[in-house]
Amino acid sequence: MFRFLEKMLPLFLMALIASCTIVRNDQNARGGSSQNRFSFTGANARFDTKEYAAEIWETVVIPRVEVMSEDYNTLITSLEADEEAASKTYGYRLMEEGNQYNFAVKGTVKVLSIDTSSRNGTAALDFAPFDGAEDCLMSIGPVLRGSTLRDIQNTLSLNDFGNQVEFARLAAELNNKVKETVLEHIDFSQVLGREADITGVFTYEGRGSVVTIMPVHLSFRE
Repeated sequence: MFRFLEKMLPLFLMALIASCTIVRNDQNARGGSSQNRFSFTGANARFDTKEYAAEIWETVVIPRVEVMSEDYNTLITSLEADEEAASKTYGYRLMEEGNQYNFAVKGTVKVLSIDTSSRNGTAALDFAPFDGAEDCLMSIGPVLRGSTLRDIQNTLSLNDFGNQVEFARLAAELNNKVKETVLEHIDFSQVLGREADITGVFTYEGRGSVVTIMPVHLSFRE
């Protein structure tokens, strides 16, 4: 009996390992924490994307955005002058060449208008120095779309996750953190004409495209 178990044990261990995926998330980011996270996903275990997003929000995601953030006007002027050079200097793109660049910006804005005609609500912003013209949009929800906040992180990669579904869920959960920590307490019907300090991210889609910022910090002035 013991000899039988001794022969079967290696086969059992091999089957167990084959049924699991090792997920590695290296968080050694500029402005992030030095931490390696491993988890198993398999038939009897599931990677908790919501928990992971909450875990890295303050230690990795926000510091990365703050370190990358550039004055909005400086960045846009640079992109218009030389998109390729500005993208390499200020931006970050996920994985291979051909993907769009992601940027982080900061500055003082004035809210010009609010559009809640769809669930993908937006606010039109004028960056200081104010001239009354719309410079860009800001996502205000309640539905927040896109993966910019995930894709600007230089320590997150599809290869570090069990599958594409988990990676997509992470983008959604990071957007949910924006809604939870930045947007939910703001009554946007009461902010027209008000000034605010903002830090946020966007994916640049080329000259002439509308920039839509996902805020990670939004503080209205009295």
